[in-house]
Amino acid sequence: MAKRYMSPLAVLMSATVLAGCSNLPNSLDHGGNPFTQPFNYEKAQNIQVQGNDFKSALIREYQALSTKEGVVWSDWFDSDFFARKAIKISESDGIIGPEDPANWRYSEEELVQFAQPRQDLLAALNEGVGDFPLEAAKAQASFDCWVEEQEEGWQNDEIAKCKQQFDAALAKLQNVIVTKPQATEPLDMAKLYTVFFDFDSAVITPVGQQVLQALVEDWGKETAAFELIGHTDSAGSRTYNERLSKRRAEAVKSFVASLEVPEGKMTTQGVGESALAVQTEDGVREAKNRRVVIKVKQ
Repeated sequence: MAKRYMSPLAVLMSATVLAGCSNLPNSLDHGGNPFTQPFNYEKAQNIQVQGNDFKSALIREYQALSTKEGVVWSDWFDSDFFARKAIKISESDGIIGPEDPANWRYSEEELVQFAQPRQDLLAALNEGVGDFPLEAAKAQASFDCWVEEQEEGWQNDEIAKCKQQFDAALAKLQNVIVTKPQATEPLDMAKLYTVFFDFDSAVITPVGQQVLQALVEDWGKETAAFELIGHTDSAGSRTYNERLSKRRAEAVKSFVASLEVPEGKMTTQGVGESALAVQTEDGVREAKNRRVVIKVKQ
């Protein structure tokens, strides 16, 4: 929704004009209502959540978004929207999912940018809300933040910020899902860390750097050895993918070495597309398959 900074008189005049519009209730219900915002905002902020389950975490995320829109930006429309979403979640026995951009004011061409990210988000939420509720809530709320800011379309810094937060949150959620030990695996198995890569790239992303920094913080610089296994998706030839997977493993080794881990503590290999995390047909781009898996050996 476009940011609206209106005086009380302007609000009253707008309400008078809009009162004759037959679709006014539906418009206000979706975009928020500046007249009910103070009441919904207060009600939403008064919701007491103590746990770290998905529902509680999600309410906190929307409470924060409502505060940002109303208190920081004086955008009462979207503050009310996020407040009512927090209330709806608190009163629901089920799961309230992320926004569908098709319900917002986007053209068919503009909707394309959200299609794959939302599909990836829904897949990650389906797997992660139970075991990783905090990561799942952050990913959903930051997606809705992106949808809302992108529709307004004028605060480029805020659009970029929400989009970056969503990308980072989704990557983190996908990472913890992929590296979750299976019930059939022994309890003393080596701990795994995973760094994901952009398509046809061996450049470590900022999120990947955070994963590797956490690796070193968790295990120290001298006490553990690391096996770095590079992977690709099935797009491209097998020969090219094997080379790319080795480059990814070497890139991770170089970055970890820059954190003062001896190179002799690390071994690398590239297996190309031979061990897909997500099974796909040949030639398919799949973000979860573009990775380096780090096995920690003590």
